[in-house]
Amino acid sequence: MQTKSSKLKSIQVLSLFDGISCCKLGLEKNNTPIDNYYSSEICKDAISIQNHNFGSNPNFHQIGDVRQINGADFANIDLICAGSPCTQLSAINSKDRSGLEGSESSLFFEFIRIIGEIKSNRTTNKPLYVLLENVWSMGNSEKNKITQALSEVMGEKINPIYLDSESLAPCHRRRYYWTNIPNIPQIVPNASIYQDCVVNGYVDKDKANVLLSSNLTLTHGIQRYYKMNIGNIIFKHKEFAELSKEEKLKRYPDILKKSNYNWKENRNKNLEYDFPNGCYRIPSVLECERFMTIPDGHVSNVEGVSKSAKYKAIGLSMTVDIIAHILSPLNELLGHE
Repeated sequence: MQTKSSKLKSIQVLSLFDGISCCKLGLEKNNTPIDNYYSSEICKDAISIQNHNFGSNPNFHQIGDVRQINGADFANIDLICAGSPCTQLSAINSKDRSGLEGSESSLFFEFIRIIGEIKSNRTTNKPLYVLLENVWSMGNSEKNKITQALSEVMGEKINPIYLDSESLAPCHRRRYYWTNIPNIPQIVPNASIYQDCVVNGYVDKDKANVLLSSNLTLTHGIQRYYKMNIGNIIFKHKEFAELSKEEKLKRYPDILKKSNYNWKENRNKNLEYDFPNGCYRIPSVLECERFMTIPDGHVSNVEGVSKSAKYKAIGLSMTVDIIAHILSPLNELLGHE
């Protein structure tokens, strides 16, 4: 138990496929002191977002492509995190479900390689903690392959934990998490809802759908929203939001026609909080940050990154409050000085 006079030890973190550094945000939410945070990322837009938030932090280090990392250089870290690519694992990708053999999803094995190199060169007896996140929609075969590979390299059985972000966030995000961090407390769901995140307008769900890297259109996106349960929309009028989906789909074409909406004329305009089709809009970058419990402005305030790239970065990120929950035992596990 931490006492008032005790001081938490700072930790060394290696985060692979780091994106916009949500593992760092999760640790910060827990007030876990970070000695050094090594971020492996190659997406230029994600790196721009990192630079905006952490560029002046001398303890934040960008180390580039995961394929070029030698685990021996990080032999004494405390925590290694990864959100390896789900491209060929996700059910969303109906064209290529090659799984861990896929061109991007096979990068998972770089995570395994690096762990092996870390363990082979370790000169400390302190535990090495791991955290891996990937999609829930992968097949059982691929899930079992991940479990086996990670358990073998760590020398201990590490089973996946299924969590939906909706327990701690205002949106759904169904994921598996593999970790050897013990004593993770049971989640007590909070009351965060979709409507509380929006700047203006009205929604018709308590929790937003899973965020994707692309958005619905302002022409016929409402059909995809209801028929495929994909994407998120915010309605202009409360009365319309409260209609049944059948009635919405029936009325919408006439509303669109009366609005004279032309996507070609509006595509270069800043219309984040307008309703140019007379009926609905898609969530803004700021609102999407809130869905994922990412601090306001972490992405939305970044200059020099396109709006579409910001949406993609958030869509590929982790839910900060879920990560913070999983990492919450670390303050005790890493001991006190």
